[in-house]
Amino acid sequence: MAAPTRYQVSVTFTDECNMRCVYCTTAKRKVFITPQRIDRVLHLLERTAPASLDLNFHGGEPTLVWEQVQRLNAGLHRIGSDRRISRNLCTNGTHLDAQRAAFLKENGFDVRVSIDGRKSTHTRFRFDRDRRDLDRSAALYDRTLAGLRALIAADVSTAANMVVTAETVGALLSNAVFLIRQGLIHLVISPVVGMPWPDEALVMFDAQLRGMTPIWQKWMQQVSPRRHEDLRRSILSEIDRAAYCIGERMNQPDARILVIGPDGRIFGDEPDVRTDKALVIGHIDEIEDLTELPALPRTAFQLMYDRAFYAPHVLRDVRRTHRLLRKRLTEMYGVLFPHQPMVIDRSAG
Repeated sequence: MAAPTRYQVSVTFTDECNMRCVYCTTAKRKVFITPQRIDRVLHLLERTAPASLDLNFHGGEPTLVWEQVQRLNAGLHRIGSDRRISRNLCTNGTHLDAQRAAFLKENGFDVRVSIDGRKSTHTRFRFDRDRRDLDRSAALYDRTLAGLRALIAADVSTAANMVVTAETVGALLSNAVFLIRQGLIHLVISPVVGMPWPDEALVMFDAQLRGMTPIWQKWMQQVSPRRHEDLRRSILSEIDRAAYCIGERMNQPDARILVIGPDGRIFGDEPDVRTDKALVIGHIDEIEDLTELPALPRTAFQLMYDRAFYAPHVLRDVRRTHRLLRKRLTEMYGVLFPHQPMVIDRSAG
């Protein structure tokens, strides 16, 4: 296939995690990427010139192998003089401190922290490895919040990944206000996949989403106008993501999507425990150029719907929640930014 002008590459450093969130669909295999595989990834990325690169540092929990995060970042500096490279880290924040936050700021990372809001909500479904030890789960939340605050103190571009369930949806607004008061603008509201959404929970989700608009209106009155653009872009990004989760568009249609697992397998979209075999398109040890890889004709969500990797009621709820999310975010955008077109710039990563 012809070489694209932009690659979005996710490197999964490990499948392991120090938490056991009930709704996580990532396999918790004790497999970690090796320095040799990091170097192999860098070799392949170097051969993508002159394409732009959006690099996602993923897991599991990537900060469990911080030295490999540093190794990949250092390699990107060596190969990135003639192209645009963005760096994105997804983490639970429990292994972040001021020193690591400074590293992420210095190297231009965008960071997404998995935090559902206040402790009472976050610890409802996010546990320590030993799910019976509630005190340790609460302590992990304290570490997540400390990591988040370290990022904000270091002025790192930070988003919150808020998983919302039927049991926690009634606290969505109060949790959003809590995170906004921490200094966050980009809230990734993620309706849970795999847990039921009764009709009454959808009604509550609708009401909570409607309540977000006046919160952001008040926020816009209190901050510098230059910060409004960050909010505008974050809303557009989430509208775009909802369309992907419904299966109505490709994941980043203007880019080549690749996900590299810690074992060297290459996927054509983000896999989970049910879809990983269907998404495999190659292995880093078996190619010399990323253009050798076949294109994936369907996204992970499209395959999920087509092949019924989940039960029919689960697929129905994914579509219902994300259609509602897209609808309310679109309405919010129209109220907050009535004179600005809904044009999504994916070139920024």
